[in-house]
Amino acid sequence: MKRRARPIEVFSMSAIDLFAAAMGAFALLAIILLPYYQNEIRENTPDNAIADLLRAAENSQVETVEKKKALEAKRSAMAQNVSDVRSDETQLLAELRAAEAALREKQAAAIPKAVPVPEPAPVDPRPAPTPEKATVSFRFLGMKTAKDDVVIALDMNRCLGGHEDSVKRATSRIIQSLQDNHALRIVGFQQTDSGPRTRIWPTSGSLQRVTPSSQQNAIDFAGSLTRSFGGSASMLDAFRKMLDGPGEAIFLVSDGLPNPAANNGMSPSRLAGEITRMNGGRKEIHTVVVGNYFDYDGTVEFMESIARANQGQFMALASARSGVCD
Repeated sequence: MKRRARPIEVFSMSAIDLFAAAMGAFALLAIILLPYYQNEIRENTPDNAIADLLRAAENSQVETVEKKKALEAKRSAMAQNVSDVRSDETQLLAELRAAEAALREKQAAAIPKAVPVPEPAPVDPRPAPTPEKATVSFRFLGMKTAKDDVVIALDMNRCLGGHEDSVKRATSRIIQSLQDNHALRIVGFQQTDSGPRTRIWPTSGSLQRVTPSSQQNAIDFAGSLTRSFGGSASMLDAFRKMLDGPGEAIFLVSDGLPNPAANNGMSPSRLAGEITRMNGGRKEIHTVVVGNYFDYDGTVEFMESIARANQGQFMALASARSGVCD
């Protein structure tokens, strides 16, 4: 009897069914565990990581811009100081040459000479021309004005503490640059707990004619004001009084940091506009910023805007020391 050949199968249907069930179980476990895996990714990589990096980049950009402005202000001040020194040197050289020429003329006049008596020149019936008035009668570190009546407005706020030497140097150079055709008045101003306060020289409130003795008295008074720095800068009140008082040109010496609380809540830009409106073109207003002005945004712009809008000029004098607000 011949045997029947049995078919040989590697996997039976039951084995295949077992494999399929195992794969299905693995797929279900993967689906169930997928949210937990995503949470772990979120925990390891916070959502705000990119935002933090963006903020850090923006802060770094702002710091770079501020440092660039500070360096530009320093460069401008140094260039201005160099220009002023050269201008003063040229003026001094011209005065020395004039003095040398005058001395030679005196020496030549001291030697008697026999000269013939000239015939009298014919008299011109026409009147002699009137000499023209000098267009510039005052010069301070490149700042010019043709006005004879000068007022120095000295900011006495507490942030100028530490810059006393710079303030004394600025006010002294203004006073020493005046000639005998000038008249001077000094107004120191500050905001105290009891309200705005001003200290005036001379005490009569009028202008004092410039003489060697009055110049020294003015320098001593300005130096005494530097020992009373405190409070904040009440510029609005001070300019109301100065614009209604005597004087044709005002030289403001300040660090350019007016406190809005002491100026009717006005920002520096609004304060500059209000001072210009009150002035109405009546007086020149020149500004001299002292201290570490390059450490603060807007100080130079504030002082420049006042001078530019009131037919004045601007000067920046850097200080090597730090103030109490630096």
